Formats: sequence, C-alpha cells, structure tokens
Amino acid sequence: MRTGALILASFNYETILRDRGETPVFLPMQVLDGITVIKREVAALRRAAVSPILVLTGHGAETLRSHLVHNQVICIEDGGWREHDREGSLRAGLLEAERYMDRVLVIPAEYPVFSQELLETLVACQEPSMPVHEGKEGWPRLYVPGQKIEEAERIPTEDAGCVLSLLEENGLRRAEEYIRGQRDLRKLRFRFRLVLEKENEFFGPGVYEFLRRVDETGSIQAAAAQMNMSYSKGWKMVNQAEKEMGFLFLERSKGGKNGGSSLITEEGRLFLERYHEMVEELKAAGRELFERYFREYL
Repeated sequence: MRTGALILASFNYETILRDRGETPVFLPMQVLDGITVIKREVAALRRAAVSPILVLTGHGAETLRSHLVHNQVICIEDGGWREHDREGSLRAGLLEAERYMDRVLVIPAEYPVFSQELLETLVACQEPSMPVHEGKEGWPRLYVPGQKIEEAERIPTEDAGCVLSLLEENGLRRAEEYIRGQRDLRKLRFRFRLVLEKENEFFGPGVYEFLRRVDETGSIQAAAAQMNMSYSKGWKMVNQAEKEMGFLFLERSKGGKNGGSSLITEEGRLFLERYHEMVEELKAAGRELFERYFREYL
C-alpha cells in the first residue's frame, strides 16, 4: 500500500492570530530553527520515505507554491478555504489524496515539531492511527480511506511535540524549547528499567505506575484510562503480579450504584515503596558510574 502525506496549510492564520491580539504571520512561512514551518514538515516526511506529499493551500496559495517549487510536492488548492474549518479542509484534502495514495499521513501546518521516531511509528501502522500524549490526541495522524478515524488505534507516546500547536498561546516559544530539548536528547545518556522476575518477568515500571494510579484514583478503570490502556490489560498485569508473589496487591469491592473501587493492600503498598526506593538508589548509583566511565563523551 502506498503511504503518502497531506499537509493542511489552507487557513488564513494571520486573521486567527490578529483576532487573538497576537502578531499576524503567514504561519507556514514562519521560520523555526532556521527553516520555515512548511519545509520542516516536508523534510521530516522525506526522511521517513513518505511520497507523494500533498500540500493543501488556500490563503497565500501562490506564496506557498513558489516557496515549495523545488521540494517535489503537489500543491492542491481548497476552493472553499474561506468557509472551511479544519474538518472541512481535511475532507477536501482527503478527497484529493485518494487519487494519489492508499494511506494518508495528515499534518496540520501548525503542528510542526513531532519527532521523527513518532512519524516512522505511524508509517509502520496498518490501520488508522493517532498519537496520544498524556491523554491528549495529537498529530500527525494516519488516515485510511473508507475507515473512520474515530476508530483509530491510539498510539501512546512520550513525544510532547505531537500536541504542540503554534496557534496556542506562546506556541512558537514552546516549539523552540521543544526543539532545543530534542537536541539535548541526542546527547549521550543512560537509562535502565528495573524489572522483577521469577520464571517470567512480572513487575516493572508499567505495573508500578498502574498500581500507583489505582492508589490515587481508587479505580482500575480510571488508572487504565489515564495510561491509555484497556481495563482488561490492567487487570492482567495485576493478576500476574499477584500470582507470582502469592499475595494480593489490590482489595476489590463490587460495583453498586456508584461502581466498584480498588485499594492497595498493605503488602502491596510495601512492595511498591521498596520498588520505588530501589529505583531511586539505582538511578543515583547509575549516574555516578555513567559519569565515571563516559565522562569524555559527554
């Protein structure tokens, strides 16, 4: 199947910003870290071997077409851009995209700082997919003609860039900070995961975080929702830990009018505290060892 991309750049961003009392700019041509927003998005798609790349234009169409003339993109104009909101522009763009590709990566121009890793993860997906960061749906998103994006697979990600819009308050400053942070991430660093096992692995960062959130909310369902996982997966993790350790981590009460609840048992709480304390000690020791052995590379 051919995976291409659609960049939504048809809005009159100057009017949007002016109406909010901000300095009006033609957002796709905003310079961000030495390159315009629109060229930054095109370059990311090129690195992920995504082709063809369609750019939906409207306001400033001639300016964009001239700016991208050597970038091997296909500019298509949304004839109804003055009336269209994002959904209208998206529908218009997807209708055009169906002529060129089987699957469509959609990027609104105001979301330019997603990571390359996230983009490549979406390219590898087979079904409609969207990234989710801390419960918030982000961009890019993978659309498949004939399938509803509402039924898309939610891809949990630590990439905060996917939910960072240049149209938000201080959006440009936050985008620049994100880019600097990504640059720092390319520096040499170390990380580890503390995983406990008997015959099989049964307790690690994921189980710890899930139980911690159950303790905060009193609800397995709420904890699972916060971590963008299914209720059944949460139960499966807890049951596996209880089976391996031979004691209950949670006390369950059956649901009534207000639903059931779950509380951490005393044994479970002690186990979580010891896990957390060991992680913190390992981090401190790890930083010392890392600096000792890799100081010259830092």
